[in-house]
Amino acid sequence: MINRRPGWANIDNSTNLNLHNRWNNAFARPGWANPGVARRGYWNGWADGVRHGWGHHHHAGRWFNNSWWLGHPHALCGWHYHYWNHSHGWNYWWTVPTWSAVTNWFTWSQPQTVWSQPVYYDYGVGGNVVYEGDSVLVGGTQVASREEFAMSAMDLATVEPPATEEEAAEAEWMPLGTFAVSTDERDTDPNLTLQLAVNRDGIVAGTLYNVQTDDATSVQGAVDQQTQRVAIRFGENDELVAETGLYNLTQEEAPVLVHFGPEKTENYLLVRLDEPSEEANETQE
Repeated sequence: MINRRPGWANIDNSTNLNLHNRWNNAFARPGWANPGVARRGYWNGWADGVRHGWGHHHHAGRWFNNSWWLGHPHALCGWHYHYWNHSHGWNYWWTVPTWSAVTNWFTWSQPQTVWSQPVYYDYGVGGNVVYEGDSVLVGGTQVASREEFAMSAMDLATVEPPATEEEAAEAEWMPLGTFAVSTDERDTDPNLTLQLAVNRDGIVAGTLYNVQTDDATSVQGAVDQQTQRVAIRFGENDELVAETGLYNLTQEEAPVLVHFGPEKTENYLLVRLDEPSEEANETQE
């Protein structure tokens, strides 16, 4: 199901093209790509609440290691960095990427007007992605209706599966890191943890782990080379799709816009978790 676009997201090519054209116009507006000090302070304050209130720190070193993978079998998407795990130790996937490394990672050519500077996508009032009535504005430019914006996110997140398991196994992956997923500012002790990686074609794969239920779910999506937008979907859920920016995923906290179908959205925050220590690595192998 994760490789099939749901019926509600049946966006046509012309609508998608027009959305991208309007979005690209935003890149000509100076100063919109990074939030001001106040907005950065807002997200940092939210993230600090998680860092100070998160009660799972002493368990995190046991997640996503060899023993954890063996104990949490779940259906992998066609594309998944787990196929490439044999090339690296498990803690490699906690690594923090740099923006320069990410931008030099992809095989596809990048539009210079889009990739000349990183974009920190910031959702909500005061940010650079704002809902006004039924319209969505990016960098002050109206790009889509609410429904079209959600449809385009799901369209981006739905990627074709690899032709063979050999193709999946040969894909190279760069870690984007591991994050606690906070659903609002009061959620300072999140139960959700997300690990992500991106391959050279801009396909994103990952695993969402629910600490409370001890369930793991595969995640898959893609980077939009025209906007730096990243959209991901989760397991068999055909309503839920989340989006952020690629640059966001190189930072300590990453604002995320979550679509629940075409009508409802919520703002979440990814808070980066520290890479487990060498001692944890040695004891958990």
